Amino acid sequence: ATAQDLPQLYAVLRQVPRTRISKMVDLGCGYGGLTECMASYFQVREAYGIDSDRERLLWAANRGIKVHALNLEHDPLPFDDGSIDLVTSLGVLEHLKYYDNPISETSRILTKGGYFLMSMPNLASYVNRIAVLFGYQPRDVELSSKGAFGVLPFYRDRNHTGHIHSATLRAMKELLQDYGLEYVGGRGLLPYPTRSSSIIDKALRKFPSLSRRFTLLTVKR
Repeated sequence: ATAQDLPQLYAVLRQVPRTRISKMVDLGCGYGGLTECMASYFQVREAYGIDSDRERLLWAANRGIKVHALNLEHDPLPFDDGSIDLVTSLGVLEHLKYYDNPISETSRILTKGGYFLMSMPNLASYVNRIAVLFGYQPRDVELSSKGAFGVLPFYRDRNHTGHIHSATLRAMKELLQDYGLEYVGGRGLLPYPTRSSSIIDKALRKFPSLSRRFTLLTVKR
């Protein structure tokens, strides 16, 4: 979903000095496409990818990414304290029950002045606010592995995504601040645009607290 709106992602990335980044870690790298994209943008010396899916990690490794198979919800990251300049998490947190381990580990491994870039579905998006008002289930809070139950009708043909829960922008800012990561900036993202929704979504890019998805950049002080 993040890859559907790369211009907005790059708008946030421009707040990070390129010369500042030499080592990066992507949490939930999957096949490594976005990891490779970030690594290329910053011309990093070392790019690492973390995921629990070993088949996907093979694809990522073929892209030149150094991979590790880990459970982000429980396992420590295999890096020294203060050794990484950039950590990214682009569409993985919503698959986890709790965010504490990946965020505390991110804070631990980041250098002073290092950056954490994340994106995820917005629980408080304008679509979810309308959905709850009329008694529908928010799309990214799934109750069953069988599919998305109780969601708005135009979502019902979508496959199960494994999104256990999403968060609001306010909640993520507060959580990251609690782990020593200071808010720098963010943007709304336009995931899987449709003709009917794209005008609204584009208008809300500058208001990430209402957008369907947001990206958020923090720095370790």
